[in-house]
Amino acid sequence: MKKLLLMVCCLLCLGTSLWAKKGGTMYVNVEEAELKSGTGFFASQTGVLPYGAKVTVLEEDGKWIQVASAEQGGPSGWLPASSLTKKKILVSGGLNTVSASADELALAGKGFSAEVEALYTTESTAAIYAMVDAIEATPQDKDGLLEFIVQGDLSTGSGGEK
Repeated sequence: MKKLLLMVCCLLCLGTSLWAKKGGTMYVNVEEAELKSGTGFFASQTGVLPYGAKVTVLEEDGKWIQVASAEQGGPSGWLPASSLTKKKILVSGGLNTVSASADELALAGKGFSAEVEALYTTESTAAIYAMVDAIEATPQDKDGLLEFIVQGDLSTGSGGEK
């Protein structure tokens, strides 16, 4: 009887945790989040949400989450799960501003934390990011990229795109 009761409690907890995802609240944790019409790279943009924006989860698909802005009439669309957090993000002065320094944002964009960067510095590793910075600063033409992929007979990787 105790085992049965324990199993029922576990199932109830599991059902509640799954339910909390859909319809749950999350927050944008990147400076600017581009909402997409689907989960593929070439999906069209449906809107943009600023840092700290509150969203409601509509659906999950692997590493993508479909959301709706919590603001009345706000945009909805798909975002990478990495662009969202469950932790409430506070904004200063009512403005959606990033509280991290420019250097911290640059390190985060490269996948480095301040601790990892300090480790590279102390080990005298030559970590030159000039080329990475140049590539990131180059505007990307999605139509040109798609044409390149098609002409080169490359896979677009959009097999599961919605």
